[in-house]
Amino acid sequence: MKRTVLACTAIGLSGVAAAQTLPVTADAVFMFNGEEITISRSATLPQDSFDIVSRAYSDCPSPCLSPMTVAPNVATLGELDVIDFLSGPVEDGEGLLIDARLPEDRALGYIPASVNIPSATVAPENPYRNEILAALGAEQFQGIFSFDGALSLVVFDDGPATQDAPIFIRDMLAAGYPADKINYYRGGMQVWSTLGLTTQGGE
Repeated sequence: MKRTVLACTAIGLSGVAAAQTLPVTADAVFMFNGEEITISRSATLPQDSFDIVSRAYSDCPSPCLSPMTVAPNVATLGELDVIDFLSGPVEDGEGLLIDARLPEDRALGYIPASVNIPSATVAPENPYRNEILAALGAEQFQGIFSFDGALSLVVFDDGPATQDAPIFIRDMLAAGYPADKINYYRGGMQVWSTLGLTTQGGE
């Protein structure tokens, strides 16, 4: 187990080194809740990026990887796709970027304009799950939900070695949320930070 964790950490840290040699992308600027947000790529990485890499693999269970496809018809996105989602559906009020981690994990840093909805809050046994579905735009009539007006979602967590986002997505699908309105950012905070993309918090 220890050997697997060290191997995963080495892979993550080698990615950190690579990020410092790649070209910096153009800034993406969009509005969220009345605030202008800029996503940029830094040529140098702050220390908290290394902290997030270490955190993502510290409790890594074998085989230390999340699936590339979390569920049928749920798209897996890359970083540019997430940025396009922020600049499009999120800015237009038609989508949300969901951070499925616990608040204490989010305290290490998060993607700007993301909203924290821990995976446990959409579990079937949570008596308040229906309120969360309603907040995401689902409408309930006589105990049956309609998701016609529900928001499009992109869901992430710490990264490829954690399961918060996959669990969140599977529970949402089980509740009836349409697969074509859910997307999975598998890279999560580990890859986002490794690439030097803008984060908030973690100070």
